[in-house]
Amino acid sequence: MQKKGLRNRYNILYILLALLTVLVIQRLFVLQISDGENYREISDSRLARNIPVKAPRGEILDRYGRALITNRIGYTIAIAKIDDDTQKLNDVVLNLASLFDANELPYEDSLPISKKEPYAFEFSADTQEQWQEKETEFKKRFKCSEQATVQEVVETLKERYAITDTYSEEDARKILGIRYEMEQRQFSSNNPYVFAKDVDIGLVTQIKEQRDNYSCISVYQEPIREYTCGTTAAHLLGQIGIISQTEYEKLKDQGYGMNDYVGKQGAEKAFEQYLKGTDGTNSIERKIEEGKSEIVYSQDPVPGNTVILTIDLDLQKAAEEALEKHIKRIASTSKYNNGNDADAGAAVAIDLNSGEILALASYPSYDPASFYENYNEILNSPGNPMLNRAISGIYEPGSTFKLATSIAGLEGGHITPTETIVTKGRYHYLDHDFDCNIYRSSGGNHGTINISQALRDSCNYFFYEVGRRTGIEEIDYYAQMLGLGEYTGIELSEEVKGQLAGPEEREASGRQWYPGDVLQAAIGQSDNLFTPLQIANYVATVANGGTNYKAHLLKAVKSNTEQKIIEEVQPEVRNKIEIQPQNLEAILKGMGMVTATGGTASSVFADFPVKTGGKTGSAQVSNGSANGIYVGFAPFDDPQIAVAVVVEHGASGSGVSPIARDIFEQYFYGKGEVSGIHTPKNELLP
Repeated sequence: MQKKGLRNRYNILYILLALLTVLVIQRLFVLQISDGENYREISDSRLARNIPVKAPRGEILDRYGRALITNRIGYTIAIAKIDDDTQKLNDVVLNLASLFDANELPYEDSLPISKKEPYAFEFSADTQEQWQEKETEFKKRFKCSEQATVQEVVETLKERYAITDTYSEEDARKILGIRYEMEQRQFSSNNPYVFAKDVDIGLVTQIKEQRDNYSCISVYQEPIREYTCGTTAAHLLGQIGIISQTEYEKLKDQGYGMNDYVGKQGAEKAFEQYLKGTDGTNSIERKIEEGKSEIVYSQDPVPGNTVILTIDLDLQKAAEEALEKHIKRIASTSKYNNGNDADAGAAVAIDLNSGEILALASYPSYDPASFYENYNEILNSPGNPMLNRAISGIYEPGSTFKLATSIAGLEGGHITPTETIVTKGRYHYLDHDFDCNIYRSSGGNHGTINISQALRDSCNYFFYEVGRRTGIEEIDYYAQMLGLGEYTGIELSEEVKGQLAGPEEREASGRQWYPGDVLQAAIGQSDNLFTPLQIANYVATVANGGTNYKAHLLKAVKSNTEQKIIEEVQPEVRNKIEIQPQNLEAILKGMGMVTATGGTASSVFADFPVKTGGKTGSAQVSNGSANGIYVGFAPFDDPQIAVAVVVEHGASGSGVSPIARDIFEQYFYGKGEVSGIHTPKNELLP
């Protein structure tokens, strides 16, 4: 009975095994024969690679639709991870680095260790404490002890990236730098590392002809930024660059990848949200048979939107050309400490009835197309060409500030438009004497004058008295309402706020404010520091009767999919001063007298066909000639445009005023054609 029971159990087991075998065979038949093609497609698609297609960034145009930045097609080289052969990857990396070195072409290597022995850390830090923090953090990240030497850290990195002793020390360091950069960019099978963009066709040909040396290199075409106007508007347009880790953390949820380029400065950064397109996918491929592939899916990229700026390209060019020409003229024709050291400056033109910036020029400048290629040369060039002086340079306004002092004195009732003051050249206040310029030069004075005449003559004595009567608090209140010492609202993040002179500012810096300091502040000296854009918007506010507009560069945004305007910027009022008509008339009259016969800028503007108003200024600096400042507006009877010019070591406002004239001439007549009044061009159609 026991044997029979045992046999029955074996029979059941055999039957179960037979059934399982049949089921397995049936399943294999379904998988491999009946539905084999479908399952092969699924399997292949899982192994397939997505090839992204970069969306072109939107174009940047001037107010009349003329191109400032467009796109062209260029070659990009990327390293793709196709298997886990680290030795092969290191060989390809070295070959690529050596090829670029031989052709003297740059590539990314942000490893903070010197490129040659003896190795040393190279961190960017302002203090020893910051340096030490970065060094400790770096060592901790790669599991090195705090006491580890630089050489020991290098050896740890070699081990991390499987860099063997078969490489020379020089070659090992090249591989280290690129492998480190690849790690920062999250290199993986699904995320190729972009080694270089806009590569010359000759280099591409070498790579394709030597496929064995570059087995995991992908070469493809994608849009490259092109600056259509050379160096024009370099500062305000800015650049794009590879996304940083910090930027990626902020933007990864908005569709950005570690190989993406983003705006770094200027308009490229300010209008990133409009310019960034949506990347597509060129193809998802599956293997059909060895050496062949098939596209099973494709999605087109969506280009970024077109950004239309308020800038007038012709006026921008005229402002930049005028800056360079006249700065060189001042330097070559002036005597020691009278402008011979003039070397830099800025000019701004603004629509005084809307806050639209028509020109934003800074000198010296650079070529944005070769910015990264020549970065070190630009960085170390005399004159600091990377500085956008129009919005990041801060200067004492000199006598141009007397317009603010005039408004404060008149509106506060401390002086009237018709009141006259007997000027004596030397102003005595408390225990100090303050000299007027005419007294310093000849021992004379401006006689008995009213506020309009004081603006014409730029009489310090007169404004010392107005400043004393008015007080710093009231002067600062009106100056602030006029936009001085405040952000203008321009979209560029590089803008500096500047500062107004006064007890508050002194207190913040641990210094004392003395009663006599108000006299210096009233004539634009002391601690007053403003950007040329602030000064331009300030004079625009005076000329339009007291309305301070938010300054802006963005005019409109045009959709690249629907070909219509999707956003248009309207004028925005920030402050408004209800200046009494008789007070405004006195100030504008004085500005008109500045450019007429007998005024401080009359030699430049007296014969100009369009009547203008202006104000000259100079500001002493610690070394060299004084800075020259000029502000103006035109036409006098129907103001449209305001201009501010600052030339470092330009000596005087009258000396730099020809720059403003050149800008006015372009605005009203076009270059070299003094024949008719300004007529706006057609606006860009939606």
